[in-house]
Amino acid sequence: MNLRLSPNISNRQDSDIMQKVSTVSQSIPHTMAIATNQVSYQTKFRTLLTDISVAIAQGSKTALIGATGSGKTTFLRLLNRLTDPSAGIISLNGENIQEIPIQTLRRRVLLVPQEPSLLGMTVTEAIAYPLKLQNFTQSEIDTRSQKWLEKLQIERKLLNRSELELSLGQRQCVAIARALMMEPEILLLDEPTSALDRGLSHLLLDTLTELTQLPQPVTVVMINHQLDLVQTWCDRLICLHKGQLVQDTEASLVNWQDIDDLLRRDVNSGQSDVEDNWA
Repeated sequence: MNLRLSPNISNRQDSDIMQKVSTVSQSIPHTMAIATNQVSYQTKFRTLLTDISVAIAQGSKTALIGATGSGKTTFLRLLNRLTDPSAGIISLNGENIQEIPIQTLRRRVLLVPQEPSLLGMTVTEAIAYPLKLQNFTQSEIDTRSQKWLEKLQIERKLLNRSELELSLGQRQCVAIARALMMEPEILLLDEPTSALDRGLSHLLLDTLTELTQLPQPVTVVMINHQLDLVQTWCDRLICLHKGQLVQDTEASLVNWQDIDDLLRRDVNSGQSDVEDNWA
């Protein structure tokens, strides 16, 4: 994949940092789970993504990073059609996602937002809800529930609590368990460790790694600002800067200091004032 600098980057210091970040690129993997081809997204007021072309390999652990407002959340929403691109094509295992029934797509590609809702349900009800919609037996639901409650260390004392009685971190864990109950092909996570302590963060990342190593591996794409966690977990990095793709490469080839410099530069220059206004 040939990466290029955005023509919209006029600040010399900004350009110098991006030049360093963009020097290492990696070719598109042959076995890909999901791919975007020149995908752009714009609202009536501004452009959020421009010509994004990436291919995410099956069973990979991809970190999606960039400053607030760089288009990360928008990108995840495009992958399971919570919104549709203004231009370009997104494919799942080679099939245009526009041609996949929306309910089928969202069972295969699941998105857990940064601030998830339990839809007014208790923890037990919320975790079971997706499988009840698909007419799973109670025995099947109980088996999967027990597995993920234990795996993510969700305490039994929380099971009858509503989301109003849970911390954000607890809601995040419950929402991830609910998603994993569905056994998706692709799991999209928006800042899943933002409200977790270090111990739970590492537990979650270890669990995600195990999922990518199954005989039928889950592909994980995760937005995360915690570079110290990301660089020891991911095997691929996608970096967005002001709606542009500036890096898509193997994690082992990444200069993490350059990435950190870019993110700090974005914050200091005020990019965080241009946010993706998604709920």
